[in-house]
Amino acid sequence: MVFCSTMKKIAIAGAAGFVGSNLIPQLSKKYSIRALGRSARKSENPQVEWKQTELFSTSSTVEALKDIDVAIYLVHSMMPSSRLFQGDFHDTDLLLADNFSRACKKNNVKQIIYLGGLVPEGYISPHLQSRQEVEDVLKDSGIPVTVLRAGMVVGPGGSSFEILRSLVKKLPWMILPKWTQSATQAVFIDDILSVIAESIENDSLKGKTLNVVNGESLTYEAILRQAAQVFGLKRRMLPVPIASTGFSKLWVSIFGSSSYELVSPLIDSLLCDLPQLQPPKEIAGVIKYPKFTMMLQETMKRDITVKITKPVRKTQTEDSVRSIQRLPSVAKDCHWIATEYMRWLPNFFPAFLFIKTTNEHKRIEFRFTFLEKPLLILEHIAESIDIDREKFHIVGGLLTRTTNTGWLEFRQVEHKKYLLASIHDFVPRLPWYIYIISQAPLHKFVMKAFGRHLETIKVT
Repeated sequence: MVFCSTMKKIAIAGAAGFVGSNLIPQLSKKYSIRALGRSARKSENPQVEWKQTELFSTSSTVEALKDIDVAIYLVHSMMPSSRLFQGDFHDTDLLLADNFSRACKKNNVKQIIYLGGLVPEGYISPHLQSRQEVEDVLKDSGIPVTVLRAGMVVGPGGSSFEILRSLVKKLPWMILPKWTQSATQAVFIDDILSVIAESIENDSLKGKTLNVVNGESLTYEAILRQAAQVFGLKRRMLPVPIASTGFSKLWVSIFGSSSYELVSPLIDSLLCDLPQLQPPKEIAGVIKYPKFTMMLQETMKRDITVKITKPVRKTQTEDSVRSIQRLPSVAKDCHWIATEYMRWLPNFFPAFLFIKTTNEHKRIEFRFTFLEKPLLILEHIAESIDIDREKFHIVGGLLTRTTNTGWLEFRQVEHKKYLLASIHDFVPRLPWYIYIISQAPLHKFVMKAFGRHLETIKVT
């Protein structure tokens, strides 16, 4: 695809998701669109180019954002991207946002638009706290960021609506835990799209944080009752004094026809009281759905004729592993951290493990003292002069099945505020079920131990 020189060039990360798939046809009427996704796709629209992009890779993300004016970030990583994932979704969010921020800066992108979550009053869940971390990382690029904070986004094909519909239709009796009394906000998909379009058009919105709300005060109990009424169903609801979310996660994942990985962080967020706000004056004129019942009615009307297919997340290989751990931040650069890890690891396993380095530490071999062949062979990759990343490709050894997919990385984010250690696209040679009870938990244990080691350095 060749971009028209007179049009703004828009990239959408998370283009295959609910908001992204609705946003593309609207924006493509006026702009040249590059839709970023993990899978290659063909587009019948000449204004839309699908670009296969691995957001876990900085180089892939940099390539995807070449010649882009406005980058829209719709990525939320609550689903696993490999057969085995070791880590938390908020650490994944942090890493992906840092890659995107670096790529935007490298390509001189003029504006970033991020769709995040409303900031609650009082308790904030890890899910919503992660949204704020992403905001800060994107702002750290130095590029003007328009932050759009929203609660539940309602529309045909959206996960919130589908979970709600499944619950109300399948359960004639509903137990209402305490979290159903939490205050929340909902917004219709059309209003989200209109606000994103306005953020592109209106330069005065650059660098602003806007709460995308419709002004209606709601609780989750009210949402369930209104949904039952719109669906034309009689449902009995029994409030119970239970604050725990454990049962609710299981209940919603089963009867809401959704995966536990997706439901779990969302349910934790239901404990938060979202602010009951009026639309900001900058966007009040584009909010067309002020009531939740209006959103449901419009969704039901469109759902009869429109079938939205959800993308299936593909992994690099069938047995791929991804591991991301957040470590204590230290006032050292990543080269020092990686070197310290290589020095510390043999001391952690004395008499069993040693590390051999060659070619001025560019090639690193992990070896057992009693084996002739190395366990793993790593090659240092100097992708840039940045001192806040240190990357090693996994190019061989007894423990890996491939020599061209995996990598180990240490990364500092937001001026050393965060430190991440990660392994990506590693394919173990061990039989899978032996790997997950041996090498996988051992790696996690080792990284936690290294984190404790860094804590002692932090103190001293």
